[in-house]
Amino acid sequence: MTRCTSLSGAVHALLAMFCATPVTAMTFELAGTDMRGDGRSWIQADGPITARTVEEFVAFYDAGPDWWPKRIRFNSTGGNLAQGVELGRELRRRGFATEVGHHEPDPYWNGTGERAFTIRAPGKCASACAYAFMGGVERSIGEGSAIGVHQFYSAGHRATKGVSGPVMVEQGSEQAASAILVSYMLEMGVDARVFAKAGLSGPTEMAWIEAGDEAIQTGLEFSPKSWSPWKIDIYGKGVIAISERQDKKYRMSAHCTEKDGAYYEIYVTDEKSSDGSWGLKSWVADQCIPMGDWDSGKGAHQVIGNRVTMADIAIIDHGNGFFVSFSLGHTPRVGDDPSFLYRANYSACTSDRFIGSSEKMVPAITTAFMNCIQ
Repeated sequence: MTRCTSLSGAVHALLAMFCATPVTAMTFELAGTDMRGDGRSWIQADGPITARTVEEFVAFYDAGPDWWPKRIRFNSTGGNLAQGVELGRELRRRGFATEVGHHEPDPYWNGTGERAFTIRAPGKCASACAYAFMGGVERSIGEGSAIGVHQFYSAGHRATKGVSGPVMVEQGSEQAASAILVSYMLEMGVDARVFAKAGLSGPTEMAWIEAGDEAIQTGLEFSPKSWSPWKIDIYGKGVIAISERQDKKYRMSAHCTEKDGAYYEIYVTDEKSSDGSWGLKSWVADQCIPMGDWDSGKGAHQVIGNRVTMADIAIIDHGNGFFVSFSLGHTPRVGDDPSFLYRANYSACTSDRFIGSSEKMVPAITTAFMNCIQ
């Protein structure tokens, strides 16, 4: 059995029972192009995770220049479970984004004399690799790629009629290890439904999760600044249309009441500078709303196709943040641009915080405005 390192105490001892013994080791290399922004370069991680993977990754990355990307792309069948978890923690500590996929030579750009340029290609990240992937502060599976999860097992084997197979550990240890892994997943922001899906597969089977709704809903794919497609929720006897950023810090919604008409609202989790001299609420309320935007003039804003003046804009404190509420009247238009402060008159107020998503926006908001809350 491969010896697990880095993790300490009872966690180390328990996860050690589930450490596979890979024949080869994970390798790391700088991939992509020599462009240093927009995810055009990354660290490519290929092969199985071993007992020394975290140590080798740290040594590799720390030996590189300061501009090396904090982005790693996994193509691995798995390996040492404890090291997969530890690698995930190390990536989270360093603020790395994670991806799933392989890479291949760029057919149009040969690169420099120092190294060949590569482009992204589909790949897979399974078993222990999936736990390393979860450590990313941003996580992307990518088209054609997949995450594989399965029921974990000890590295020991037994023979049944001459055929060796994985030995499931005794129930108590299995339950304790499950608790550790679920706790780790939740800490990383991944829904425990992923672990439940793993439990439905056998130790020699793999449940694959591709890019898309399941990966987004369970938090496997996570892009903090991306907005969800608009949807409708039943609210009392009416309907409310909602879209939110994946980090849950911002939310856009639309609803109406028969008495007061339609409203378009943006919920914002307040942000403050370390010294308290700047706050997002005061920036929005005292500076940016009074400025207005290019299309509407000073003190007015275009809101889903409606010109709204300051008299119809309210700032409402709520929880750890605040609402910016726009009153649209009884006969509002429903345009397909959800953004706010993206076309401000002055660059100081131009922000992509509130750019929103136009996906399914018009039908969702139209439905909400046709079914007012009573």
